[in-house]
Amino acid sequence: MNNFSLKHLVMLFTLSIVFTTLACENSEDTSAETSTIEDVGTLLTNSDDFTNFASLIATADLEVPSGEMSIRDLLSEISPNFEITVFAPSNAVFETLALQWSSPDFQASVEDVIAEFTHNGQPAKTRDFVLGHIFKSDKRINAATFSTQLLLRSEKGTRWQIIPAPNATSGFGIVLEGRTNSNPYFIYETDVLIGSNGVVHAALVN
Repeated sequence: MNNFSLKHLVMLFTLSIVFTTLACENSEDTSAETSTIEDVGTLLTNSDDFTNFASLIATADLEVPSGEMSIRDLLSEISPNFEITVFAPSNAVFETLALQWSSPDFQASVEDVIAEFTHNGQPAKTRDFVLGHIFKSDKRINAATFSTQLLLRSEKGTRWQIIPAPNATSGFGIVLEGRTNSNPYFIYETDVLIGSNGVVHAALVN
C-alpha cells in the first residue's frame, strides 16, 4: 500500500471517530433535555404570564389544613396514576375580567378582581379558589382531548363539563356539569404550559 492510500485511510478513520463522538454527544444532550422537563407547579411559579396566580398559590399555602397537601406540593406531585390539569387565570385573564367589571362610574383593577374571589386574600378562601382550578385525571387533558363528553372534577370537589364556546378565543368554555346552556367560563388559551406531570390552560373557573 503506498503512502497516499495510507494517508487517506488514516484520515477516514479519524473522521469516523469524530462523527461518532459528535453523535453520542448529541444523543446525551437530547436525553438530558428530556429529563429536565419541569412539573406544572414549578412552571406556574416561574412563569411571567401567571404571576398573579402564583401569588395566590403562595397565599393559599400560608394555612394548609391538617392532613392535606400544600398547593405547591400538589402541583408538583408526579404519579403514574394521574396527570394534573390546571385551568389557571393568567395575568391577561385577570386584566380582561377587570375590564369587564368596569363601568363609567367604576374602574375595576386586577386587585379588585382577586379580592372578590379570595375574600380579600384570606388564605382559606384563596385555597378554595385555587383548588377549584386544579383537576386530576388518569390522562392528560390537553386541547386535543376537549369534547362535550369530557367531565372533570376539581380538587375543590366541583364537577365541570367542557363545551364549545364560539366567543372564546380557544373555541371552548367550561360549565357546571349538566348546565350546557349556561354562559360558560371561557378557556382563553390552551396548552400554555406543558409540564412533566400535566398541562396548564389559561382560564378562570369559579
